[in-house]
Amino acid sequence: MSHTCRNIIVIVVAGLALTACERPGSTTISPVATAAVAVTPVAANTLEMRIDGTPWRADHEIFGAFHPLGYDRALIVGGSRGPKDANEQAFTLNLYGIDGPGRYAFRNGNAAGHVVQMANLSSERYLAGSILGFDFTIDVSVASKSPTVIEATFSGTLESNDGATLTISDGQFSYRE
Repeated sequence: MSHTCRNIIVIVVAGLALTACERPGSTTISPVATAAVAVTPVAANTLEMRIDGTPWRADHEIFGAFHPLGYDRALIVGGSRGPKDANEQAFTLNLYGIDGPGRYAFRNGNAAGHVVQMANLSSERYLAGSILGFDFTIDVSVASKSPTVIEATFSGTLESNDGATLTISDGQFSYRE
């Protein structure tokens, strides 16, 4: 559906909602915002960040899930970059015990078993985060299961296999099923 068609649908739905709610002598309360949200054009799924100041953006396998079947209140985010071979860079962020939007800060040895990791950043730095260590904060602004809609920002540090500490800044994730 074209952007113009969606705009027309939003205007028609809003007009119908306003007309349906009006009664002589009554206050008009309209679900216009709800109707408009339902037909908002879907943005592209994105996963991007800066790693030690260098931009990094997933170019395939961008995925998000909120409370997926088989997991207890989990939020799962992932994406990959580069060729689909042994050099493919992959970022994963899994949060457990998450009820919905909010700020979540976690440190090494967290009891919930959260995971943040970057794989294959380079041949020397093939794993960062996960069991090697991380300190991370994620701000989840939208989390919906059906349809899956997740929007979040994040930042923190990841310890890598070569002893370096990677700084993640300006992290953004947006996913719509």
